[in-house]
Amino acid sequence: MAQEYFDPLLFIKEGETIAVNLLRTPFFCNIGGRPQYFKEPPTGVRLLEPASSDPHVAIGREYRVTAATTTQPSPQYGDQTQLEFLADRIEYEPLYATREIAAAFGMTLVEENQGVRMSSPESELEQIDYEYGMYAGHMSPYQGTGYRLLGVVCTDLEHHNFPHVFASVDPQLPLVISVGRYWPGLQKICLADLWVPRGKALYVPPRPKLKCQPCLDLHGNRNSALACWQGIGQASVKTQTLLQTKGAYFHWFWNDLPSNHPLLT
Repeated sequence: MAQEYFDPLLFIKEGETIAVNLLRTPFFCNIGGRPQYFKEPPTGVRLLEPASSDPHVAIGREYRVTAATTTQPSPQYGDQTQLEFLADRIEYEPLYATREIAAAFGMTLVEENQGVRMSSPESELEQIDYEYGMYAGHMSPYQGTGYRLLGVVCTDLEHHNFPHVFASVDPQLPLVISVGRYWPGLQKICLADLWVPRGKALYVPPRPKLKCQPCLDLHGNRNSALACWQGIGQASVKTQTLLQTKGAYFHWFWNDLPSNHPLLT
């Protein structure tokens, strides 16, 4: 008797990589809906002032954080902070990525023919083509389950001392970036999913670990293909990301409760 199987599931696929040196090309510009890097901004590009982090702004679903435990299982790559929430289940608020909404999480929305001057203690970065499958969020890097498909999506957010560019370049679907703003002293966190329209991008400045920070702006992109759950047309989303790949140190924040990510209506 013949047996039939599902097609193999795509989690994350890495494509072309382009080196970006911020000493030579510090300006990120959105040209034709694609990220490009320049020594000086081209004529017609409007430079934006990168958004500052205002700790008084709170947007998204709010949860109380009852405990935070930091460990260093891989000291050369970063530390991990397990957050305990006063909840049985977590829900991220779906939000359309406007300039104001992005700024509420310390990010800058960069539209076509706009740009920003990037800053970074590390000048050698890479822009990488990624393809995220619709199940990429259904794995956990923290609980020893590897790339096994899980029935839940856990909270998985980070900050680090190098810049990001998350570019929404898929020809059909928007990009979804999960974000959080965490106030350690107030023991609260706000969580949301930012839906980035096609042809736009988010600039995330370097976020080092500093003493007495009133709040931490966090982000995660493993759920980038959330828009695929709107129908059966696509099972993955293509995107481009600027990041540091060599010698980068990350601060990860996670929680193992099931999290719900409603679609943007």
